[in-house]
Amino acid sequence: MPTSTQSIREIVTQHPSSAKVFHRFEINMCSQADLSLEGACRELQLSIDQVLEKLSDAEADERSGTALDPATLSLARLIQHIVRVHHHCVRQQLPRLAEMASKVAAKRGGRAPELLRVAELIEQLRSEMYAHIQKEEQVLFPFISQMDQESIVAYPPSHACFRSVAHPIFMMEQEHESADHIVAEIMRLTNSYEPPSWACATHIALFSGLRDFEADLRQHVHLENDILFPRSLHLETELKARS
Repeated sequence: MPTSTQSIREIVTQHPSSAKVFHRFEINMCSQADLSLEGACRELQLSIDQVLEKLSDAEADERSGTALDPATLSLARLIQHIVRVHHHCVRQQLPRLAEMASKVAAKRGGRAPELLRVAELIEQLRSEMYAHIQKEEQVLFPFISQMDQESIVAYPPSHACFRSVAHPIFMMEQEHESADHIVAEIMRLTNSYEPPSWACATHIALFSGLRDFEADLRQHVHLENDILFPRSLHLETELKARS
């Protein structure tokens, strides 16, 4: 657990979850990197006890994540999990990562030009993923949920813009591939998210955040491509045969 005497740089390096807390409290992980947590809180007139409490909570939340068994969930419940956990991650983390990447690129882009490209790629990923999850939540997921409740027997409702769930699923899988290519390029440019020895705390937090986001995205895509989508296609086939 972080202590009040550790520097901001040390805390971010040892406890990646702390970056979100520092961002929330507007503790600058670059200009205040070498200050102790106590010193940074004093400068900003923050309660050291409150910040330490939030740091502890963030670390506990990270440790307490439980594995999901998709086989035990209905399609509708699996969709709820994907939206609540993984779509929330997209909406919460990509803007934060884009902001950090912009700051790091502006400050260190002269020394490491690849950071400028990383910032561009994160913004591209944010734009594509926002559009992607919106299409899933507004079009594909409601359709699958209706099938799961057997309100669709042989044909989609008249307002659906496709005749089979296979069509939007194919599009979503193509968009997953696009996101994967962007993440792979970011990983290459960042040396697998390994910050250089001269990196500031924001730089370290950015790379750590990118690593965490990639891990979440892998799980996100796995749940959809390997479980939700095949089960949905199978259910549609069953319902049509039953009718």
